[in-house]
Amino acid sequence: MKQNLFAVLMAVFAIAIFPSCETVPPGHRGVEISWGGETNTQEVYGEGLAGGLHWLVDDMVHYDVRETTIVQKYEFNDKNNMSTKVEMALDYNLNPLMVHILHTEIKDIETKILKTMKSAGKEVVPQYSAVELNITKRQEAEDKLSEILARELPDFYVEFARIQMTDVDIPPAVAELAEQSSVQLGKNELAKKKEAEQVALAKARVAEAQGEYDAARLQAKTKDILSQPKMLSLMDREIEMTYAKGYLKHGTSRYGTGNWYGSNTAGVLKNVN
Repeated sequence: MKQNLFAVLMAVFAIAIFPSCETVPPGHRGVEISWGGETNTQEVYGEGLAGGLHWLVDDMVHYDVRETTIVQKYEFNDKNNMSTKVEMALDYNLNPLMVHILHTEIKDIETKILKTMKSAGKEVVPQYSAVELNITKRQEAEDKLSEILARELPDFYVEFARIQMTDVDIPPAVAELAEQSSVQLGKNELAKKKEAEQVALAKARVAEAQGEYDAARLQAKTKDILSQPKMLSLMDREIEMTYAKGYLKHGTSRYGTGNWYGSNTAGVLKNVN
């Protein structure tokens, strides 16, 4: 009888104790809220099982304290006073030791974070042009954003990890100007190419004309030399030599058979042998 009574008591105890437990999932912290609505500001519950008869009436609120990312796009004026859209990605986590205080003081933590990001961007982006944020100054700007957010986010019990400018739009006016410049550069390059071709063609024509001029000049000079009396006399002597050599070989000449060189070739005959 006593054994049966003990078993019944144990069963009742087990039934009573089972609902008086709370579980905190991995990567979370728990905040105890009493039956009357009061927050326990003395203790933060870690992962795992939390037991106690008070859980029969108290509740547990879970806060995810793992690192998370929030991405938001804002519109600022750059240093040239041109409207520039900037997308920023913030990595952060809730301070795991302070979630019970956060629970009592802040209703919408995400809105707080987004407002802080916007405020930081409004301070940093106007120091640069959109082109600089895209090409040469993005890291510098991100460092300044990091400094601001690392200083201000802990006021909301948020731990800063990193901030990135994931996208910076080029203002339409700048994009249009860049496109026009690109087209003009293309036209300029084409014009330079055509100009170079024309210059090369002109040089070729000049060289051709120079060659023709030099050839004509040489030809005229040659004709002038050949028309001189001494040159004519030399040419006559060369012709006489040719005939003389032909006579020795064939026995005839322009003066006929047996007549070697005519009556005026004594000087030439000396040079035949």
